[in-house]
Amino acid sequence: MLVTKHAAELCALLVNDLYGELPSRILVALLTKGRSTIAQLAQYTSLQPRFLRNGLSVLIQQNLLYHHTDSDSKGTNYEANPDACYSLVRSGKILEAIESQYGTAERDLVQTLLQLGFARIADLTQAFKGRAPKSNGHTNGSTDAPSGLIESESHLNAVLGRLIQAEIIETMRADSFRNPRDIYREIEQEMTRTAPGEKTSKITVEQQGQIMSKYRTFKEQGKSLKRQLDITRGTTGKRRKLHNGRGRQLDDDLDAPPLNPNIVVRINHEKCLVELRNHRMATFAADMLGEVTGAVYRTLLDLLSVDISKCRADPLLEEETPGYRSTVTTMEIFQHLDESVNVQSGIGKAPKEKLDFQSAERIRPEPQDSDSDSDASDSEIPVRRPSATPRTLDIDMHNGFGSDEEHENGGPHTNGNGKPKVKFEDDGTSKSDRIEHMRQHLLLLAESKHRFVRHSGVQGRGQWTVDFSKVLNRLKEIELDAYIEQSFGRHGLRLTRILRERGKLDEKMLPSAALMKKSDVQLKMIAMQMAGLVDVQEVPKDNSRMANRTLFFWFFDRERTESQALDDIYKAMVRCLETLQVQRHKERNILSFVERKDVQGKEEEVMTTEHYEKYNKHLDVQERLLGQVMRLDEMVAVFRDY
Repeated sequence: MLVTKHAAELCALLVNDLYGELPSRILVALLTKGRSTIAQLAQYTSLQPRFLRNGLSVLIQQNLLYHHTDSDSKGTNYEANPDACYSLVRSGKILEAIESQYGTAERDLVQTLLQLGFARIADLTQAFKGRAPKSNGHTNGSTDAPSGLIESESHLNAVLGRLIQAEIIETMRADSFRNPRDIYREIEQEMTRTAPGEKTSKITVEQQGQIMSKYRTFKEQGKSLKRQLDITRGTTGKRRKLHNGRGRQLDDDLDAPPLNPNIVVRINHEKCLVELRNHRMATFAADMLGEVTGAVYRTLLDLLSVDISKCRADPLLEEETPGYRSTVTTMEIFQHLDESVNVQSGIGKAPKEKLDFQSAERIRPEPQDSDSDSDASDSEIPVRRPSATPRTLDIDMHNGFGSDEEHENGGPHTNGNGKPKVKFEDDGTSKSDRIEHMRQHLLLLAESKHRFVRHSGVQGRGQWTVDFSKVLNRLKEIELDAYIEQSFGRHGLRLTRILRERGKLDEKMLPSAALMKKSDVQLKMIAMQMAGLVDVQEVPKDNSRMANRTLFFWFFDRERTESQALDDIYKAMVRCLETLQVQRHKERNILSFVERKDVQGKEEEVMTTEHYEKYNKHLDVQERLLGQVMRLDEMVAVFRDY
């Protein structure tokens, strides 16, 4: 697998920071030279085989390598796994996402597996067995207060089963240590094998279908235990209603039969990436429309993502997008929405006489730029709604301008005579009022210029779906615009937006289109061309190829710009981590002193004022650098992973 120079440096720095110099040195050789044997690694790294085996065992234990032993030659080949190496930087984000979505016990188990790499269930049971609140240090001296951590074998069995059903944890087998591309290549060779003397023919459509079927079977082997648990325990453990960030404990899970102790499990980073994507999209919606609307959107995304195992389709399977649940009804969202979310807030209210319904925008059942038809059947008639601006959607139902169905049924906002009953001070405590308030947030998401949600039916008080590709494409555009503006200013952003909308454009038309001077446009375009953001195509009018007889068309290559930006982000992350290493080396004496067990927790009492100030200053610098790395990782996820 090919990686850029800065991506390889970043992976090596992450491994060096967590596991030491020896595994990092071996990883650099594998990233540079490619697949290698121990003899070749000894030549590349100048290390003895004994040290190589120690370093390789660490990398294999942490799932950072692919390896396979040939049955004929009995030789073992090792290959770096750059995606797994990069995932080390997201360990903290994964733990936060697991704790917020599932609970403290689930976070405890995931953290243990992240440290171990992979482990047998029997080993996990032995590690967690006999835990008590008084011995785990999280009860502040009280033995009766529940810590939320795993404290018994039955509790571990329940937590492990829930995470396996949610696909956060997957089972391992012998082929899990191999590169999936090698598996696909072997299946392809087996299906197209010819007898001696026969000519090799092209792969037929039937053979290609069989290859895909076998490879899909290989990919689905890790979900066999999940399917068994879905049958025995039911699918209710996939998504639980959360209360104050802690999952609701199910008594049936504690009584479930124990799992096979010989099964080996590890973290499924692809499913964790789905959770991180949902969090990023919900944060995007919250930044645009408010925290309450973002919470409603997160609930919708969680329901749609129950069956999504990965963000991007496997290119070897030639899938367009991973399969996911198409629609979710309003009632399903209401049933799973956290009761602590105050859906009354987040949308402004205004008196009826202050609304201008003539100039307001009509609510559409689908986006304006949607190329596909609505998911609703042709027999379903779209519900027409009055004009309403996003800031005044909340008073839509209170003023009696709801759907025709609600008027016919004499909804809660009419007085029985068909006349609207205006109530601006309604406390909204009833279930019907809460549903209507939540529905206003969904309508706000649907009417946003970013098209977070698409209304696709009328069943269950409305059906909703998310066009993930369009929302993520819009998020990618925002990140790309911020990157260009930070590098080349507002004028550079304006020029690239013009080229993005119009395609190739003659340089003589750029100044008038951008409302800029010709000299300023030329300087800015040359600077961006040197950085690789834009390029120019020369079209001569005749064979003389003179400058005054040549047309110059500027254009913006988005894919190349994104790849260039991605490499620049890797470089920036490397610089941040290298700066952090330098800072740690400067304060190595203070840090080694703070790491002593008799000093931990009593730094201010034990240390002098001067050293304590230096220590706090170092912590502040470290926090800033790691925060910048986390922000850059968000950009990497948007450009590459989501």
